[in-house]
Amino acid sequence: MAIASQFRVPDEVELLEFFGAEAVERVVVDGYWCYETSDDRGVTLRLSFHLYEQSVQTRLSLGGTLIATVSHEGADRMLLDDGKLRCDFSTAGEKTMLTVEVAPRLSVVWSSLRTE
Repeated sequence: MAIASQFRVPDEVELLEFFGAEAVERVVVDGYWCYETSDDRGVTLRLSFHLYEQSVQTRLSLGGTLIATVSHEGADRMLLDDGKLRCDFSTAGEKTMLTVEVAPRLSVVWSSLRTE
């Protein structure tokens, strides 16, 4: 997988293993990938990222009904750590972290702290 100048992500094999499926959408030349997974409760996560724009979006739905969408720019790195996908963001005066778990059930946590 291509790596943007500052936004580092796991390779496609690592993401395939984490999500349990290949990307549902990808436009390699544009640096765009999108993954989708569901749990046994019917909660679906659609996570997409754009390498060159350094952005990540999560969309949670339940039974086809959209619950929440969160988008954030300023992504520095995405990594897999102890069965979790973590993404770190930095923007002027703020640090944000996204943590995603897919097993045994989906969990998506966004958190931000002001640094100034």
